Formats: sequence, structure tokens, C-alpha cells
Amino acid sequence: MKKGVIIAISLALVVAFSGMGGCDNPAAGESGFNLIFKYGIMAKNELDTFKGTYTKDMVQGPSIRTDLSLSRQEMDRIYQKMVEIDFFNYPDRFSVSVPPGELISLVTPHPGYYFKVEYASRVKELWWEDDVTNQNEKADRLRELIKLIRDIVESREEYQKLPPPRGGYM
Repeated sequence: MKKGVIIAISLALVVAFSGMGGCDNPAAGESGFNLIFKYGIMAKNELDTFKGTYTKDMVQGPSIRTDLSLSRQEMDRIYQKMVEIDFFNYPDRFSVSVPPGELISLVTPHPGYYFKVEYASRVKELWWEDDVTNQNEKADRLRELIKLIRDIVESREEYQKLPPPRGGYM
């Protein structure tokens, strides 16, 4: 009986300290953390870490796709920012709510965002049409994540070799 209790406690400790004890968010370096991130007007730019590709919206012409794989360190930075802003608990369709009676500030054209994140054998998807510019903490935090991902992508040589888009959206 005493030996069985010791074994049970030992197993519980092993599970707890191995990271299997209810951890919803794995380290980004663990296999299984990948994402598709679409952004921009009509969300036409796309980073796909599943395939190791980046697709750039050329506005007046076909999009251009190139090979672009993020390093483990870059993936870790993205994952840590997701944890920091509580990304995995955002609704699947995010929007900024404005209290009744408060003026709504809209922007057109506006960027759209789509995330498909695979982590810990789970999939989290999030859509957001960023057309409301009223102050909102959750929107600001999501924009921090978006800026981080864009900064990482745009700092890469593969991205910098791509031509600039022709034209613009109005």
C-alpha cells in the first residue's frame, strides 16, 4: 500500500515537471507550432510556416510567392508574444466593440487579418477586420503581435529581394 502511494506521487511529480500537467501553451520550439498569418488589405499577404513560404500582394498584378522559413528563435518570439497577449483566448472572430453613444472612428480601406495557429495538437483560428480605430486594449495588443510578425518577415533577406507592390488601395 505504502509503495503504491509513493509510486503514484512519483508519477504525478514526473507529469507535473515534464510539462504535461495541464500546460495549454507549449514552447514554440516544440514540434507542432506553426502558423498561417494573412494580413493587409483583403488579407492578401501571407506567411505560411507550415510550407515555409511568403506570398506578397502586388496590388496591380499577381501575388508573388517565395520560400521563407522562420528560425526557431523567430518562432519563439512570435509564440512568446502570443502567450503574453493571451492570443489563444481571443474569440475566433475578433472585433472592436464601441459603447453606445460613443463616436465610432472607421478607416477605409482597412487591413484584414487571419491567423491559423497550430500548437499542442490544437488549432486556433482568428479573423479580424481592423476597421474600427477607437481605443481598445485587446486590439492594441493584437496589433503588437501583428507588428512583431511583420517586422520579422520584413527584416528577412527573402522578403527584401521581392519587388515593391505596384499601385495602392483607395
